[in-house]
Amino acid sequence: MVRSGLVATGVLAVLAGCGGGQPAGPEAPVAVSVRTVRVAPEPVELTITATGAIEPRARVIVAAQQEGLVTDVRVREGDRVAAGQILVRLDDREIQAQLAEAEARRIEAEAQWRRSQALVADGLIAESQADTARAGFETAAARVTALQTRLSFTRITAPVAGVVTARRVEVGNLAAARAALLEMAAGEGLVLRVPVSELDVVKLAAGNSAVVTVDALPGTRIAGRIGRIFPATDSGTRQVTVELELQDPPPAVKPGFLARAILVTERMPDGLLVPDTAVLRGSEVPLYVWIVEGGAARVRGVEVGARVDGRALIARGLSAGDEVIVEGLARLRDGVPVQVVPAGSGS
Repeated sequence: MVRSGLVATGVLAVLAGCGGGQPAGPEAPVAVSVRTVRVAPEPVELTITATGAIEPRARVIVAAQQEGLVTDVRVREGDRVAAGQILVRLDDREIQAQLAEAEARRIEAEAQWRRSQALVADGLIAESQADTARAGFETAAARVTALQTRLSFTRITAPVAGVVTARRVEVGNLAAARAALLEMAAGEGLVLRVPVSELDVVKLAAGNSAVVTVDALPGTRIAGRIGRIFPATDSGTRQVTVELELQDPPPAVKPGFLARAILVTERMPDGLLVPDTAVLRGSEVPLYVWIVEGGAARVRGVEVGARVDGRALIARGLSAGDEVIVEGLARLRDGVPVQVVPAGSGS
């Protein structure tokens, strides 16, 4: 009996040493390798881009004030002219003849008036007759003045100093009254007028700086300044025209070139930015990021205020110092341990 007990005890000891079928404990989760960025406040500029055509500061139309045959055109596109310089001449032969006749009549009327004054002084004629002679002289003098004015209309001059940008008439053409003959760019420098939404224009002010790019000159960046903001909104587009003054544009920039103005609508001294790719869309949370908290990945809902050069401006949900996961997002679950891999090292 004692021998049998010993054998049974030995068997139990062997079974106990082999584990006796007891289940193994759960395995520890494997940490996911990730790369992160630490959120830090930095200055942020929010901008909009508006497109328009470069124009001279003022565009002046030079027109004929009366009909006439064009006998001389003294300028071409690109010519710089001074105020009062003769640009176009019309045929004036008929008006010259009429003026000569009117001058003769004025001289005759003046002589009759003076003779009537002498006769009145001698008591030979009534005062009323002298008054009639005086009226005849003044009418003749007014006729001369009118013809001199019409003669001046045959010499079309520059109303202001500027540069001729378009020539629409040639010698031999019949110029109609009030028809445009030339176009001029007046004033110093060039401007860019762009339409801006009424929602954005309230964030702009005269004097604000801007950057202007020109499609025809890739890589060219011109400093600009808002000169004025037009007072009314277009009822159809709900946009307001903003005029920018170009500062020292290169000679290659011409009126009519298409340009784009980059306008700053808001400056933030301490914005929080994260890469766009770190902001994800979810079902329970519209937008969220993964952060590292206590060595584990955690979901954090965020609100994005704007997108700035491939980065998201976080309006709510993050604080300075938060560590946001930017790589290794596909294998993350809430609470899973993570191992932060330094930037530049292999994964």
